[in-house]
Amino acid sequence: MTNEISQAGAPAQQPSGLDYALQWAQLPAEHLQVALKALEPQLKREHEFRMQQDAHRQELELERLRLESAQKQLQDQLAFDENQAKRSHILYIVGLIAGFLISAGMLIGAVFVGMNNQPWLAALLAGPTLLALATLFVLRRNDKSLNAGTEQTTRRALNASQQAPPGPTPPPGGPVV
Repeated sequence: MTNEISQAGAPAQQPSGLDYALQWAQLPAEHLQVALKALEPQLKREHEFRMQQDAHRQELELERLRLESAQKQLQDQLAFDENQAKRSHILYIVGLIAGFLISAGMLIGAVFVGMNNQPWLAALLAGPTLLALATLFVLRRNDKSLNAGTEQTTRRALNASQQAPPGPTPPPGGPVV
């Protein structure tokens, strides 16, 4: 039983057990029974081979499905990480802008209040409070030392503003009436 090459150039299929049985069917029944007994081991081998091929195909299909699932999971994780990075970047930029606007507003307010003869309030707006807010918005950090400095400056400014302002000083030559 050799593989023959057909006239088209493709290898011919090996004859199956059914082909043999059809050839033997033309003979008397005793010969057919002997032929079937002889073919039974070959038929069993062919069946086992086909079953192994099917099992192998199923294993390959399961592995392909597992790989596709893992790839989709990785893609989903990458998309999620990218969205998180975008959100973090937007939050950081908004913090920078808010920190700049608050700092600029406090400096403008300090200059305006300082020009109206309220130096303690100007010091409060332009001092450690400004640094603490800028640090909070821009660096996203809350330092205890800046908080303590801000607290002290606020207390001093409140104490100084609650004290009575000094009265007008008399002119150097005595009182003018």
